[in-house]
Amino acid sequence: MAMADKNKEYDALKKENSDKIHISFSEFTLFSQCGHRHLLEKHLGIYKQPLSIHLFFGNAIHATIELSLKENLTLEKRINHFKATFTKDMLDNMKDTIDFKNNYQDFLVQGENILKFLDLNKILDEYDLVSVEEPLYEQAYSKFFFKGFIDLVLRHKITKRYKILDWKTSGEAWNLKYKLKDESFLGQMRFYKYFWCRKNNVPLKEVDCTYVVLNRLKDKKNPKSFPANIQIVDINSTDEEIKLSLKELAKTLKMIHIEKTFPKIKFTLGEREGCKFCPLKGGKHPLCDSTERQYKKLLTEHKK
Repeated sequence: MAMADKNKEYDALKKENSDKIHISFSEFTLFSQCGHRHLLEKHLGIYKQPLSIHLFFGNAIHATIELSLKENLTLEKRINHFKATFTKDMLDNMKDTIDFKNNYQDFLVQGENILKFLDLNKILDEYDLVSVEEPLYEQAYSKFFFKGFIDLVLRHKITKRYKILDWKTSGEAWNLKYKLKDESFLGQMRFYKYFWCRKNNVPLKEVDCTYVVLNRLKDKKNPKSFPANIQIVDINSTDEEIKLSLKELAKTLKMIHIEKTFPKIKFTLGEREGCKFCPLKGGKHPLCDSTERQYKKLLTEHKK
């Protein structure tokens, strides 16, 4: 689904459920990374992360795969659709950036390589297509809801087991030693599995979850180190693990909307780990100074 179309569908869901409060996995992750950044970006809307070539690349790959599954595009048409989508987004949003000047052409080639390696026909030989970009808007607890879109739901032609599949674009292959220890990261598939099963009245035990990691490079330090490779990552969660993630989701909603507490990650994990890639790091930016409870002042100013 193109980003504009997805935004329209999100807006439709939001309008239809205007009396409800919702959270997406990306918002949940943002709060997990730093409550203060969540306050600035989502709750108050006074700061936005800068656009990136990685965002537009991922959007173009996702949109191309979705259209391919819906309309059975040939490989040539897939590649052309990706190039047109990616190019338009980059020209509209990043034409005057260093990323456009130095990296655009490499990303274009890397995306083409991914589409050549990704055999969608092989997937559909083994599975029946259940849904593409299926929307979720399910009650988490009380008046709070979880919203999202599942990239792909399949059903095995022989075993009849369901598979929830999520495409991930990446610079290079995931380091699973660290990824599979990240409870926040694991929450995505746990939420998708739980809420999809509840929505469709399917037992949890009949559903598998898989990430398909579409790597641009063998070594992200070398932009010419392609062809890329496809990494299959199965996520097997117990019922108890799903319950723990749901509790964390409820805790996050409570902190945001009831307690209105937005802790800075540098005071819980330490600045070295929590602020490494944050553009506000350093303790001198007016939106993120060295005050631990700065959010109280910002919330008061916002009310005024």
